[in-house]
Amino acid sequence: MSVQQLQDGIEAPKQFSVFQLPVHLCDDYPRWLRSRLLQDCGTHVVTLNAEMAMQAESNPPLAAAIAQADLVIPDGVGVVFYLRLRQQFQRRCPGIELAASLLEIAGEEGEDYPIAFYGGAPGVAEQAACHWRDRFPSLSMMSSHGYLSDSEQANFQAQLQEKQPKLILVGLGVPRQEYWIAENRALCPKAIWIGVGGSLDIWAGVKSRAPRWLRENNLEWFYRLYKEPWRWRRMLALPHFAWRSLVG
Repeated sequence: MSVQQLQDGIEAPKQFSVFQLPVHLCDDYPRWLRSRLLQDCGTHVVTLNAEMAMQAESNPPLAAAIAQADLVIPDGVGVVFYLRLRQQFQRRCPGIELAASLLEIAGEEGEDYPIAFYGGAPGVAEQAACHWRDRFPSLSMMSSHGYLSDSEQANFQAQLQEKQPKLILVGLGVPRQEYWIAENRALCPKAIWIGVGGSLDIWAGVKSRAPRWLRENNLEWFYRLYKEPWRWRRMLALPHFAWRSLVG
């Protein structure tokens, strides 16, 4: 499929407001981003959920990073719930699935679409890269963990600038990954940048994703809490978000 064919019939996502944060509504996010990838259109993607939205209310730098993003997708069921209450029937788009679809596209295109993974504990990004290279041996990939010293950070940034990957996935957690992308986008202005949270851990085999039946019933958050009970304080944002959605 040519770039012109991709352009034809693809509407730009329309924007809707969720607690003064932008959310972009689209029937096919992977297809729209594929057109951006093939056209070398730099794009910062934010995967918004209820927890992030609540955090942004008391964190102006995070809110600013989200507002400046080119595409904000409804990653969490809470955001989809908010939209439906306002007659916006948008399907949830899990960030890990969106990122995977772009990796598959890049894998089919081969070395012309180099990839960068950044984040996670030492070894995680490298293992995640191996997982995808096993699936697509022609992929050109670079990776680094998220615990770099200042000098190592500068070296990694220089590598990004030199190699100009087309897809850069950053797994530093919220809000670090959003800050880091906003600060470093200029290094690779034609790349698609996505904050992917714990996706690198899942691809590396360090953590597991919720079973499909839980995901399909919007209970992935419950599985995360079961596997990582220390998250309970963060999960308190969910009922708060739901209540605000109903009365706001």
